Amino acid sequence: MLSADILDKIEQGELGGQLAKDFGFDTKIKVKDEIVRAWADAQDLWRIFKRQRDKVVDQGYGTTETRKFWMIPLLGLFGYDAQLSKAETVNGKSYAISHRATNMDGFPVHIVGFNDSLDRKREEGGTRMSPHALLQEYINLTENLYTIVTNGLHFRLLRDSSRLIKLSFLEFDLETMMDEEHFADFAVMYRLLHSSRMPAKTDLGADSLIEKYHQDALDSGSRIREGLSQAVESSIRSLANGFLKHADNNELREKIDNNEISPKDFYQYQLRLIYRLLFLMVIEERSLVFPADADKSKREIYYEFYSVNHLRKLCEKQHLADQRFSDLWIALKNTFYLFENETKGKHLGLKPLAGDLFGYHAIGILNNCNLDNQILLECLRNLNVFINKNTGQKMRVNYASLNVEEFGSVYEGLLEYEPVFTRQNGFYKLDLVKGTERSSSGSHYTPDELVQPLIRHSLDYVIKDKLESSDRTSEKEKALLSIKVCDVACGSGHILLNAARRIGTELARVRTGEDQPSPAPLRQAIRDVVKSCIYGVDKNLLAVELCKVALWLEAHNPGEPLNFLDHHIKCGDAIVGLAHKEELENGIADAAFKKMSDDDKDIRAEFAKKNKQERTTAEQRKTFYEHAEFARIEKSFIDISKVFASFNALPENSIKEIEHKRAEYQNLISGDSWWQLKTLADIQTAQFFISKTLCNTKKIITDDIFRQHLTGIKPLMGSQAVALAMATVIEKKFFHWFLEFPEVFEEGGFDCILGNPPFLGNRKLKGTLGERFLGWVRYYYAPAGAIELVGYFFRRIFDIIKPSGFQALIATNTIAQGEARQGGLDIIVSQGGCINFAIRSMKWPGLAAVEVALVSIYKGKWKQPFVLGNKVVDQITSYLDDAETTGNPYPLLQNANKSFIGSYILGKGFILEPQEAIKLIEKNSKNKDVLFPYLNGENLNTNPDQAPSQWVINFFDWPKEKCRKEYPDCFEIVERLMKPERQRENDKGQYVLRQPLPEKWWIYADKRPKLYRTIETLERVLIVARVGKYQAFVFSQCDKVFHEKIVVTIFSNFEFVSILNSEFHQCWARKYSSTLGGMSTVNYSPSNCFETFSFPQHLTIEMKSELKQIGESYHEHRKKLMLKIQLGLTKTYNLFHNKQLSVINNDLLEKEIEKQHGKETISLWNHLKRTENTCSFNEAVQGIFELRCLHKKMDETVLRAYDWEDIDLTHDFYEVDYLPENDRIRYTISPDVRKEVLKRLLKLNHEIHEQEQKEDPPQKNKLK
Repeated sequence: MLSADILDKIEQGELGGQLAKDFGFDTKIKVKDEIVRAWADAQDLWRIFKRQRDKVVDQGYGTTETRKFWMIPLLGLFGYDAQLSKAETVNGKSYAISHRATNMDGFPVHIVGFNDSLDRKREEGGTRMSPHALLQEYINLTENLYTIVTNGLHFRLLRDSSRLIKLSFLEFDLETMMDEEHFADFAVMYRLLHSSRMPAKTDLGADSLIEKYHQDALDSGSRIREGLSQAVESSIRSLANGFLKHADNNELREKIDNNEISPKDFYQYQLRLIYRLLFLMVIEERSLVFPADADKSKREIYYEFYSVNHLRKLCEKQHLADQRFSDLWIALKNTFYLFENETKGKHLGLKPLAGDLFGYHAIGILNNCNLDNQILLECLRNLNVFINKNTGQKMRVNYASLNVEEFGSVYEGLLEYEPVFTRQNGFYKLDLVKGTERSSSGSHYTPDELVQPLIRHSLDYVIKDKLESSDRTSEKEKALLSIKVCDVACGSGHILLNAARRIGTELARVRTGEDQPSPAPLRQAIRDVVKSCIYGVDKNLLAVELCKVALWLEAHNPGEPLNFLDHHIKCGDAIVGLAHKEELENGIADAAFKKMSDDDKDIRAEFAKKNKQERTTAEQRKTFYEHAEFARIEKSFIDISKVFASFNALPENSIKEIEHKRAEYQNLISGDSWWQLKTLADIQTAQFFISKTLCNTKKIITDDIFRQHLTGIKPLMGSQAVALAMATVIEKKFFHWFLEFPEVFEEGGFDCILGNPPFLGNRKLKGTLGERFLGWVRYYYAPAGAIELVGYFFRRIFDIIKPSGFQALIATNTIAQGEARQGGLDIIVSQGGCINFAIRSMKWPGLAAVEVALVSIYKGKWKQPFVLGNKVVDQITSYLDDAETTGNPYPLLQNANKSFIGSYILGKGFILEPQEAIKLIEKNSKNKDVLFPYLNGENLNTNPDQAPSQWVINFFDWPKEKCRKEYPDCFEIVERLMKPERQRENDKGQYVLRQPLPEKWWIYADKRPKLYRTIETLERVLIVARVGKYQAFVFSQCDKVFHEKIVVTIFSNFEFVSILNSEFHQCWARKYSSTLGGMSTVNYSPSNCFETFSFPQHLTIEMKSELKQIGESYHEHRKKLMLKIQLGLTKTYNLFHNKQLSVINNDLLEKEIEKQHGKETISLWNHLKRTENTCSFNEAVQGIFELRCLHKKMDETVLRAYDWEDIDLTHDFYEVDYLPENDRIRYTISPDVRKEVLKRLLKLNHEIHEQEQKEDPPQKNKLK
């Protein structure tokens, strides 16, 4: 709850709120004197209480004695007027809280007897939960932010932890404090827990001093995380280059010369060295180096002479160490050796840690190297103290209170680097170049605020089911340890740590019977959970290692070695590879031979034809193949499962046992059965990634050869093709889930997968991960379409969770939109997934500028409450809303060829300023043939007159020579500017752009000839910006080139102005569009929004006339209003939806206007004052009011056109949940009406589609 540095400052009286007036004292009184008086009184009360305690018989709880003689008077000294209170009922549960502070709005204080445990409920009588658990649940459910619970011997301040996995409380040991007369501790307690620190009223918790201290601690933690990350980076650079330059390290430099040590190897050694230091500093400060019963004298020897803490003291007093020598590095290596094996530390009573972190080979060549004292001390100083950027003060890192998650903030930076060796002054130097692997693949460190809701709505249900499966303690333990949890992009292990703690806490509760288990049994439980329940995968090897370190540190138990984790935390590409053994029977897919840019055209075509024929033959021989393949695969997998079952039962209590387990694991993954299945899976996957070229003709495996390998007819050993497949695996890191975790898939899959998969838009996939990767995922996850990377993770994860399992993931908010939804959530739901929890969109906490969605999916039929945002709803659809599910919309034939996206010119060389265009026309009037105004989305949304701000050269699809000959001036501009741009080459001498763009550089990338042919006879068209906050349709003349950010519809009468601007189409577009840059900006897609939209059918002449009339009134009023107020569409509609906008008294001052009417009102006021040719403020407001009235009337007219007059639209200002929290107020129809309208529009879409199919049989009419 509070960090060590905050407590230190409170003890010194350095934090705010420590003056006499802050305690409610007279300013002449000294706080220290008041604390001394309270201490004297407390000592008297303690003596009286002890005498009363001795009189209580063994069976008594001592409740009266604790309250009457000790706690009530002590709380009085601290300013609390604690009075007995009655039980309170919250959500149908009773909370029998003993006291309330009547002078603090009923602040809850619960006092139990000194023979009561705070963490265990009474065996008979008493409350239904332990005192601590009861109060924690109470404040989690109510507005109370803090509470006090005590049994007279221990005094705890609890804070609301409803959003946390770890409990948040502060405890004082009153018995030790009073018996051993620790006045300093009492003084801190007084300064911290005096009633003046607490909320004066229930709803003022955020304003209290104790909450300020808590927030200061969190901020301090953020600064420490940032400082530690910088310190680690600086230390790695210093250490690496210190080793490289040291005169004694010739062996190191020779190995680099001979390429025996790569930059990545060397960098990994430095990381492990840093991890060792951090690990030891943490366990030293937490007193976890020795078991509790260790020899005190040996403990003192270690801390005085061998500990890293000993060296940390030296780094602050560098004059005590000779910087010219390497004795401190030698001393540090000796410390490492103590933890290396069972012999070296036994004389000090130390048990080895060993493993991948403390084993001799972990730091490789560094064991044989020397390092100057100065470098080592500099490194330790960096890790020990850093400068606060805000205050300039030195801040000491308290490793005892360092959360293991802090490794996550360190990993954020460390995994970004690509290490390289350079030469400087004759010596090697390690440079850390900022890489792109994780950032370009969309990896982000995950804050706690996003993790907790995921666990609460997935893993908590799994735990509950396991606990309810039996009443016996031993069976409950076994059930909890059978849970299998995974993160498929685990990074530093932050999410897995939370999962391990959550299961570990329940396991410790079962074992101890206590609601708040003490640290020792909790650590043991977490260690057991890490060993049995936790799995992780990451494509980055350094991330995998960091995840292991985090888990080792969290699960560390004094006297026990580091867990063996190689079989649970693995390196691989989670979405490239096979999920289940049965997939081997699929053979080599025809999709593996689809055209790729580096293929030889003829060779690829030949193999594609061959594979297709072989698969046809295989289909004809299906019975034989199925039987032979299945029998062989099944036998191999059974063999592997048996070996794994024995392997998993191996103990891990000593180094010998760990090493034995490591050796057994290596035997297992090199065994015949495992190797054969893995090689077959690798071959099947690799064919997608192998270039179809001349040099590879003998190394490509088609379906027939694969099936011969599969059935054992053809051996796997000695084949060039198999060798190439295996080499491809090393590069691409294929991951076959059923083989990597056979014990999990023997039980049907994981119970729960949590995670924050990488974010990467579908347009970036090819450039970042390669076209062959794209070929694989589009085949394997078909039908997927153009979905984002996270969508493929969603699909893979659903495939590897067991029935009744959960996947609870973070995604970009586009996961519920457009093709991303269709290829992701929609398919998952159709396959039996049920979304039980979702937050459709929220800001990413901290620095990463990303809008995310949280989604939990249950594999099966969900019978518990559905939670959408903070509301319980009846269901959650793949759109992450709670609308009634009646299917997806179809594109309608009646809407075909009526909407188009504008021209995609691809090149600024076509664009001219208006003056340039005019000069070209004046020079040669013929240039008018190819010069046009160029209207883009920004013009449409921001210019009051919606006029184009630029012109453009358009050569249509004319031949080059015609353009050059007839329009030489325009052609010269395009040739000079566009030809070099379109004909750029990569380092292989190939054109960067797709064909035919480099050859036809004078023509637009997408000319949209169909658009311009369709509208050439029209005077005007109805258009809308593709990207914008609002989807406002306006008329535009056809004498221009429309930018690709404009959607053009062919309508030219006002009837369609009404329909497309109405809330009916606006709601439809909002639901079926994707968003950009947050939920507020819509990306209007004609295929998803227009072609599927159900226009009113069979309208009468009278109805059309009404629609035209209101449409014209609305359109023309809006047009005039924008010119009068000189604001574009977006800002006009911001005013339209501003609830505070009203006519104002011109005599009011600016500050009064802003106070009464808001910032947008004063902004309009100032805009109109400084802008020429605008109307008055009140005239502008009246114009907005009129626009609202016309909009309401237009919606009502459209409602009649649909013949849905049984609906009351109830226009008003509503807070809508599909927009960001900071911008949710809209003047619109009510949320319930919106649902009904969408439901009816979808029903009408299906009816029209059905009729169209009867009249015109289906061709490519697909669901959207």
